[in-house]
Amino acid sequence: MGEEDMIDLRQITLHRGGRTLLSAFDLSVDPGEAVQLVGPNGVGKSSLLRLCAGLLNEFEGKASLPAVSDTLYFGHKYGLHGVLSGVENLRYHCGLRDQRPTEGELIDALSRFQLGASMLSRVANLSEGQRKRVALSKLVLANESLWLLDEAFSSLDTEGLSTLTALCAAHVANGGTLLFTSHQPILLSVPVRVIDLGAA
Repeated sequence: MGEEDMIDLRQITLHRGGRTLLSAFDLSVDPGEAVQLVGPNGVGKSSLLRLCAGLLNEFEGKASLPAVSDTLYFGHKYGLHGVLSGVENLRYHCGLRDQRPTEGELIDALSRFQLGASMLSRVANLSEGQRKRVALSKLVLANESLWLLDEAFSSLDTEGLSTLTALCAAHVANGGTLLFTSHQPILLSVPVRVIDLGAA
């Protein structure tokens, strides 16, 4: 990986279920850059994000990536514990990263995604949309350089979408790197490079 590259993938080939998703695929993403992956379902968008997160080891080619500790991955499974509240889940997540936010900081982070009193309820009792917003609140306190977001923008109301786009734009403007998938156009206040994996 070059000094200026956050992600450097060379000649990546991915297989799943006996078929090839990507073949001899190259991708370089710089610090301070936002890249959106698009393409039809099954083309390999989620698999590529999982590879960049260090969660997919079966591939051909060369992948130079930042340390897992410097990567925040948001996937289809939110990584929440149902018996814990939103506040407790966020505290636990931060603890795994040696962060020790105050109670006020935790509540402020969850409030950014309009959770209100529901942040004190067990996650298992929340709606799907509320659980997603609990998971997205991790971004408010994140200190990782690389954000990998898999369909994080889908199924959000206008206010939630505005909060998420503002967080992502600020992350990139401050030198962070954003690689994300979305079936919808995402407007950030920073440039977004769009890569169509269906044409790769």
